[in-house]
Amino acid sequence: MCFCDRMFSKYLLSLYYLVVLVSISMASILVLLTNAPGSVCAFWRLFFSIVFLTPIILLRRSSVFHIYSLLSGVFLGLHFVFWMESLYMIPVFISTLLVVTYPFYNLFFDKILFRENISLIQVVGLVIGFIGVSLYYLPSLSYDLDLLGVSYALFAGFLASLYFTIGRYLRSRVGIGLFEYVYPTYLSAMITTLTYNLLYSVDLLNYSVITYMYFILLALIPMFGGHTLMNYLLKHVKTTTITSIALGEPIGAGILAYIFFNQTIGYYKLLVSVMVLTSLFLVVYGEKETYS
Repeated sequence: MCFCDRMFSKYLLSLYYLVVLVSISMASILVLLTNAPGSVCAFWRLFFSIVFLTPIILLRRSSVFHIYSLLSGVFLGLHFVFWMESLYMIPVFISTLLVVTYPFYNLFFDKILFRENISLIQVVGLVIGFIGVSLYYLPSLSYDLDLLGVSYALFAGFLASLYFTIGRYLRSRVGIGLFEYVYPTYLSAMITTLTYNLLYSVDLLNYSVITYMYFILLALIPMFGGHTLMNYLLKHVKTTTITSIALGEPIGAGILAYIFFNQTIGYYKLLVSVMVLTSLFLVVYGEKETYS
């Protein structure tokens, strides 16, 4: 590859990263704008994603899929449900910060499945992150926080790490194509969210036209510009590199939440949040050190 090709690839990747960051930062705002339950937003986001992807799959006439895609979809569907529910319980900034802790979990999965090393900097990042997350549960900080919402967001982050790890394995090791991976994964996720809503008797249909427009935007912007593009990149770069793009999501989503909903957080919560965000940067930076 010549110098020009390398530079083009570098700038193209940077553009992809920017699109992903902007797209996923809008997800939480679109969810809250719907005024619909988080589990309902999760279902319709996936439903419309399947609607838009089906013509592509039919044109490609591809019937290849891996059973792990279905498992990945279960994790994705539950990730959406728990994270979107947390948005109605705790501030957007804290919810998105806790849900993007999945690089912590990916460290262990990458070590076990892909035999990748964990650097000292990453260990330090993990320790700081664990302390930071634990501080959210202190009475002095959690008196006005819904701890169930905090737990939902953390659990959603864990589910996301499983989803991304399976995606990386199927895309980079098995060699499954992008659409052959995302279609059965999103379909499985949609069925998972549908099952969840039916089990809890959640109304899926009686919403305004404007709300349905937001559901469609959830599919078009964060689903395709965010998750689908991230799944495309999983074949070319490491899981932690992809998930690290999301480190900017709490900042972007937090700013948008302030603009749209006038959401703010106290100084102590902000300090703890900066601590957690710093730990995530250490984990990502430590990965680069490991491979330098």
